[in-house]
Amino acid sequence: MNTATTPKEFIAQWSEAIVANDVPRMESFVVSGWVLVDRPGIITREAFHAAVDSGRLRHEAMRHEVVEVRELSADVVVLITRCRSRAVFQNDVLDADEWTTDVLLRTGGRWRCAITQLTPRERGM
Repeated sequence: MNTATTPKEFIAQWSEAIVANDVPRMESFVVSGWVLVDRPGIITREAFHAAVDSGRLRHEAMRHEVVEVRELSADVVVLITRCRSRAVFQNDVLDADEWTTDVLLRTGGRWRCAITQLTPRERGM
């Protein structure tokens, strides 16, 4: 469950929930309108969680290196990380090395994500 009181705690706990493929636990880290922006386009919270819940998408590993925490207000931050992960989507192994940008909102004393943008990392950078 999400007990994160700092953005760094947030990303560590959320990653653990994702790697556990635990949708109820994952839901505590995102707002109801959360979206993931990735190469195929905009993926809704419902679509992402349904893919995990059905087993079509499974995460095996995820590690974030926090690059920057940019405070926009006391309750809004932009969290930028370098993420390395391994997932299996419809039996295809996906090894990712990407930049992540998350907009986090503090509600009820804990951080939740409103939007996640993934950008593949160019080799050699």
